[in-house]
Amino acid sequence: MEQYLKSHLNTRYFPEARTKPGLRIYANRFGWTDYYVGKNLLFSHRMTVYDMDVFPEKLHSHPFYEMDVYEHGNISYIADNHEIIPARENIILFPPGAVHTARQAQTGEYERYVIYFDPEVFDILGGNGLSSLLSVSSVSCLSVNPEQKGDFRFLLEKTEYTLESCRPDSALLSFSYLIRLFDLIGKYAASAEESFNRLPQNVLDLKEFVDNNCRDLSSTSEIADHFFYSREHVSRMFRQYFNTNISEYLTSKKIESARKSLEEGNSVTEAFSASGFHSMSSFVGVFKKLTAVTPSAYRREHCAGQKKHGSLRSSS
Repeated sequence: MEQYLKSHLNTRYFPEARTKPGLRIYANRFGWTDYYVGKNLLFSHRMTVYDMDVFPEKLHSHPFYEMDVYEHGNISYIADNHEIIPARENIILFPPGAVHTARQAQTGEYERYVIYFDPEVFDILGGNGLSSLLSVSSVSCLSVNPEQKGDFRFLLEKTEYTLESCRPDSALLSFSYLIRLFDLIGKYAASAEESFNRLPQNVLDLKEFVDNNCRDLSSTSEIADHFFYSREHVSRMFRQYFNTNISEYLTSKKIESARKSLEEGNSVTEAFSASGFHSMSSFVGVFKKLTAVTPSAYRREHCAGQKKHGSLRSSS
């Protein structure tokens, strides 16, 4: 969560922040408030009117879990080769590394609760708690049983009320409510498989080609030529479903490959080679733009985090 915060400080947040013990509060430029509870958890209630031309969501992934509780809006979610069309209070869970985006169908208000969390947030439970949530490897759409909907709603709203109150103990109290919320979801939520629709095959083929060949690809024209499409057609088709142009996605995949290499303990030079960039200076510049840190700093932070987490595990 610290890296996510760093990458958004200058682009998504207003500079002023409020703090309480264990709690940092940032006003987002799109109109909502993000609450950082400790170092490994973020909670926000996001309600925004988006115009079709400025909808900010793009195809992306991140190294932590994302849980969205859909309230309303003319949107769907794109993930794991599917389009997910949610019902009110559906829970969409994205595991780390899942490539996803929201897709806006028309101008209007989009409301959802969003919770980001690292697995480390549950270390206090000895590594054995909430395993049903943390064991998922693909994107899930869940619905809480009708009998527990009242408790589910209470915990969501109580968490938000507690964080908004900014009491000295808001972080501790909100964390306790969120633990109860996760426990309820793990016990009483079932898969809402009817929400999933498979994406068109030509769109999946296009994305799969980029995913499998991102290191060797350099331009949209190369991708278009492979499918005997025009460059404009490829770009339009990709943006229609993924809210981003194909060159941006190609760049993000290159940086993702570099990140994975660094997380495995490889050198910056090896990460540069894994990315497929042709210039080290361009690689470093793009990496810093997308992650808010240099490749060497990213490697140091990740290795330090692994050592700390490993020591916690070994002592439990």
